Amino acid sequence: MSLIELSGLLAALCWTITSLMAPKLIAEFGTFRLNTVRISMASIMLLVIAALGQTFEASLWQYKWQLIASGLIGIFIGDTLLFSSVYRLGPRRAGVLFATNAPMSIIIAWLIFDETLTHTELLGCALVTSGAMIAILYGKRKNLLSNTKGASLEETKGALWVGVLIALTAALSQVIGAILSKPALLAGADPIAVSALRVTVAGIFLLIAYGLYYRKKNDPKLAPLTAISPYSYLRVFIIGFIGMVVGMSVLVWGIGKGNVGIVTTLSATVPVLILPIIWITTGQRPAIGAWIGAFLVVIGAGLIVLY
Repeated sequence: MSLIELSGLLAALCWTITSLMAPKLIAEFGTFRLNTVRISMASIMLLVIAALGQTFEASLWQYKWQLIASGLIGIFIGDTLLFSSVYRLGPRRAGVLFATNAPMSIIIAWLIFDETLTHTELLGCALVTSGAMIAILYGKRKNLLSNTKGASLEETKGALWVGVLIALTAALSQVIGAILSKPALLAGADPIAVSALRVTVAGIFLLIAYGLYYRKKNDPKLAPLTAISPYSYLRVFIIGFIGMVVGMSVLVWGIGKGNVGIVTTLSATVPVLILPIIWITTGQRPAIGAWIGAFLVVIGAGLIVLY
């Protein structure tokens, strides 16, 4: 397995961890407030790392407008909508819908960069995507919702169709954001610096939107930011570091070095990686559909990285 393919799987692992940590924090902070705090923290971390490494070079600024658009669409819009869908649908169902970013990226990369896949790679991508979806759609045991721990991960909040639309829009936004960052990476821009610029742009827009609009719309049941415990802020810091500093940076690096479709497809294995963790946390063994889906994902990933 090359490091390029590994970047997609590592990003998936990072997002699996943050997806499972997110629901309780969203309930405490609210979706938009959590994303604002999380992205702001991640932005500071990435800026410090990039500044210490002196990676803000000319190749980065030549593509500044594309990277600004990338941060706005891929992170400000895409990441906010993803967190909203996780809250509305739970991490498993949001994950299967977000996995559609894999076929989206293959089509868009083919249209824009003329990136093509071999028949074996296409088969592998199809197996990974379909396996992830099967694992979610048919991986829930009937008695899961009767379990208190499982209910918090499966409950639908609000209209189902709204959650589905939000998740699909999040997937498309992330793909567009990734595609917009590729020219700068091909020109030699440092992945950490690219991530720092993208995340900082998203953080600025989040702070502006929160200050002008969302602060007035906060749910009165939510505690003010000053009343939230330092432990909760520490958990936000952790998911910001894991998801944005590590996960997003390695994904950006993989996209710059390899095929957008393959890297994005492997990063879409989040739903399968979530299954064993949910098994441990809820005590509910995944159903047969989950194992079938996981098997297809393993076969598909094997075809991609071995051939």
